[in-house]
Amino acid sequence: MRTIQCPQCNEPCITVQYGTVEIDCCMSCSGIWLDRGELEALVGDPVPVEKADPELGPPDRDCPICVDQLIKERYGRTSVVVDKCPHGDGVWLDEGELQAILAAYASGSADAAGHDDQAAGALTDFFSNHPTDDAGGASAPPSGKTPN
Repeated sequence: MRTIQCPQCNEPCITVQYGTVEIDCCMSCSGIWLDRGELEALVGDPVPVEKADPELGPPDRDCPICVDQLIKERYGRTSVVVDKCPHGDGVWLDEGELQAILAAYASGSADAAGHDDQAAGALTDFFSNHPTDDAGGASAPPSGKTPN
């Protein structure tokens, strides 16, 4: 199993398995890395990502996989700016961005076909309440349920 470094704060990320999606989480800054296709799997449908927008600012992070600079793009129909690998290795989401994307796609009835609102709620709870144990690893959300 690989361990990636957080592109925001350079701390090692932990891996959380959620169904078929492996989420790399930084417990320091609460950002997450999703490999190619994993964000679309969580949203429920393939979602086009717009072209890089220079007005969003210059790249300021490196891809944890290929170390090229991540480009800034708005994700689908949301106003969320994601940091995307130009080679398609994955997407970096800052704290709260996954929840904003899931909420945007859960609220659209036609576009949310196949979207699992219970899964979105579980992921939101997990990333909102990510206490750590004494060893520095993630513990279960307060409800006692694990996001799997």
